Amino acid sequence: MPNMTEEEHNDRESLVAFIDKIHQVYEIWYAKVAKRNHRVWYMLQLVSLLCGFLTSIFVAFQTKATWTPNIKLICAVIPLIGSLASTIVLQFKVFETWRLREEGRISFHNLVNFGNSELLKCKTPEDFQKLHETLTQKTNELENEQSSKYFGLYGSNFIASFTPKKA
Repeated sequence: MPNMTEEEHNDRESLVAFIDKIHQVYEIWYAKVAKRNHRVWYMLQLVSLLCGFLTSIFVAFQTKATWTPNIKLICAVIPLIGSLASTIVLQFKVFETWRLREEGRISFHNLVNFGNSELLKCKTPEDFQKLHETLTQKTNELENEQSSKYFGLYGSNFIASFTPKKA
């Protein structure tokens, strides 16, 4: 940039590198995890739905002659797989985790855009320093928010909770 001192140029380059780090480390990680959670949720939902549908169709076309022990086993296993898929979706809160990570991706995307926009306004070393502090603070806030929401989803008893009997 014209009329920039070497110090301002170094400050600017450091800030550009920091914004790029937010993009590379946070935004891309959240995008990958959100995409993975979406795929897992979609596949488990599809398996659950298809297992129920396939069992109904499979049983409907059985006759007394074809109703063998192997067929009975298949008719028991297909719904078992479907209910297992549904249980995984519910117990591991796949949809909620997907939504949470997507919110994180959007938040970090917005933070990168904010940083790039504010970078254009920086003129003095103090401006660069203030923007760096702001981005650091917002990054920490987003990470803390994601952490607390994630662990809020999965308490220490997220798979099963047992209430002790009262004496």
